[in-house]
Amino acid sequence: MRPNEYAQAFENGFTATRRFLQSRGAPPEEAEEIAQAAWVRGWEYREQLRDPVLVGYWVNSIAKNLYRARFRMPFSVPLEPVHDRAGSSIDVDAIELNGLLRHCSHRDRALMEMSLAGYTAEEIAKDAGITATGIRVRLLRVRQALRRKIAA
Repeated sequence: MRPNEYAQAFENGFTATRRFLQSRGAPPEEAEEIAQAAWVRGWEYREQLRDPVLVGYWVNSIAKNLYRARFRMPFSVPLEPVHDRAGSSIDVDAIELNGLLRHCSHRDRALMEMSLAGYTAEEIAKDAGITATGIRVRLLRVRQALRRKIAA
């Protein structure tokens, strides 16, 4: 896709991308920022676009992924931390969770951490190279093993 064609697609499609994000629940200011970032990313990777007619759909999928990525944060337990005598805070739940995850294999721990960080089974499956159903089954087995460990 040539630069002038992409510029024309941007002129015609930016507002639609912003509305698309707002329909997904993004606040107007955030939708504006994400739409801009999506069109910039589309510009950077425009050689990968196979059909220039579908540039709007392609950029909307980029925008959707950028919007969803904003919800992925490292797992943290939102409980009040315990303070020791020196006044420093200790996150007991995070320590317990880390202790439990030590009993998992490296692969199972990585799956659990991705799941706790908010990734869907489909997203994890793309990285792992297996089906989403396979990821769900693995996560179920890991959770069952951790429950047995807690009960023991």
